[in-house]
Amino acid sequence: MDRTDLRELLYSDLPNEIIQLPSVPTEDSLQYVKNFLSQNLPSSDSKNLTADLKWNFLLKKHSFEKIKTGFKGKKSFLTRKQRKDLNLLKVPREGWDYEQLENLRDMWRSYMRENLDLNRKAPSCTDQEWNAFSVIVAKSELIGAEITVVRSKVPSLLRMRGTIVLETKMTFQIVTAESKLKILIKADSVFEFQLDNIKFTVFGKYLMTKPSERSTKKIRSQMTPDL
Repeated sequence: MDRTDLRELLYSDLPNEIIQLPSVPTEDSLQYVKNFLSQNLPSSDSKNLTADLKWNFLLKKHSFEKIKTGFKGKKSFLTRKQRKDLNLLKVPREGWDYEQLENLRDMWRSYMRENLDLNRKAPSCTDQEWNAFSVIVAKSELIGAEITVVRSKVPSLLRMRGTIVLETKMTFQIVTAESKLKILIKADSVFEFQLDNIKFTVFGKYLMTKPSERSTKKIRSQMTPDL
């Protein structure tokens, strides 16, 4: 048989006895297949016919249908311009009440006690734990702390004291005991705050980073003293 004859045979119509199959309802199709196989298979193969027909599609357990879940769109954040337009980058200059900030100060003291694990004795500067303790202080949130300027190149800021209500990369904004909002420059100042019986002194130049980034920023345990 040459290639032409083989091609004609391949594309020829099926015989009528194959095409004209009986019309079988869907609910009887399985029984029809069983009867057909029982009549045409050798007796050795028809013994396990019932078990052989209980098959599953091999890839059925690997479903390709996407499981519908809640919509997970791209996270959207406010841009700096949008935050500025909404006045989220600044606090009002008027209307402050220093006494009403006591709850904020209490929350900050509780947060720091837990953060520094002050249930036990705080380490001294000669202890091995001192470096780790200092790093935790440097990474802690300072909004709510009662802070005092103990040294500054700006004479008008010296001895200024108040509660921090906003921190930026370069400044602290505090509310003084007179309920006035003041801005403290970090770079040229040394600050002091107290927690229970522990007094902390921090150099502002080492805090010149965004508050949101300070908790993840690597901080040197040994810093050059400001002489």
